[in-house]
Amino acid sequence: MTRDTLEFLLETKFYEKRLPGLGAVVEMGGQRWELALGVSDVTTGEPFRVGDHYRIGCVTKSFTATAVLQQIDSGRLGFDDTLERFVPGIPNGERITIEQLLNMTSGVANFVGSPDWLPTRDSLSFDTPDADWPQERKVELMRIGPAVFEPGAKAEYCDSNYILLGLVLEQVTGRPAADVINGDVVASVPGLTSTEFPSVAELPDPHPTIYAFLPDGRTLRELGDMNPRVLWTTGAMTSTVDDLLIWVRELADSTLLSARSQRARLTSTHLDRRRAFHRYGLGVQCLGALLGHNSIMPGSSCAVYRYPAEDVSVAVVTNASANMDAISMEIALDLVRALYPRFIDG
Repeated sequence: MTRDTLEFLLETKFYEKRLPGLGAVVEMGGQRWELALGVSDVTTGEPFRVGDHYRIGCVTKSFTATAVLQQIDSGRLGFDDTLERFVPGIPNGERITIEQLLNMTSGVANFVGSPDWLPTRDSLSFDTPDADWPQERKVELMRIGPAVFEPGAKAEYCDSNYILLGLVLEQVTGRPAADVINGDVVASVPGLTSTEFPSVAELPDPHPTIYAFLPDGRTLRELGDMNPRVLWTTGAMTSTVDDLLIWVRELADSTLLSARSQRARLTSTHLDRRRAFHRYGLGVQCLGALLGHNSIMPGSSCAVYRYPAEDVSVAVVTNASANMDAISMEIALDLVRALYPRFIDG
């Protein structure tokens, strides 16, 4: 492992992106490289720590998908079951299957794309009474919005799919989705001691202060807490880097799913308007030979990927967000490229 190369790369990205804090870990066989740069809090100057708790945002989808696949393995749910049975009134719902929700090929309208989906969005406040939306409010936006494309016609990343899967999960199990994910998924993977689908808005301690860049790209604005019901089964969970590195091995090797479901999970489709190597399985991003997931959240960005052929895992976390810039994913890809220039073909 070329530690100097990785260190130089991470420091370059840190200064280029003007981040308050940035951390990365690379595990290769029995070796581990990690580096934390910058600060956890710009006011106090407290150093950024890789081991803190972070919001993992869209990485939540990989946990939600796993819980759904467990229900398929148990026989309570089928890949070909249609959405209308569980959430009526969605355009094309009588033809949209559970598998199409999982792999982003449903064509459902994205509630996040609605200009009024969150009344507090402009002020970047996500822990206020009007942010505590019942999921039905998001579903109503999906019902009103026309289908984006015919079911199965293409794959397009869409948060609505995973809100709907959370509702399906609750109907099939008779339990809150958070309880299913915490009890059947998180608790079943040894070592996931700092991962949870939370019931409160506050991040567990220790955690960094989180920030968003204002439109000038330089000024940081401190953000507050986020009610877990805001993004729910599409993005509510919290974790640590060490837990994410355990979880990405589970995604690659699967101790929780049948061989059939694991094969389905890793069978991927190219995402529309994304780079050619950017594909999506069932709750898993497949970037060439890498698999895992990334997240862009208000105030943070994280990414975790595994390169199974080389027994390598990489995780990146930050405490700032800039619009829709997938900072952590791009840095993770750069770190892997520094080690394996041809990893996409691996």
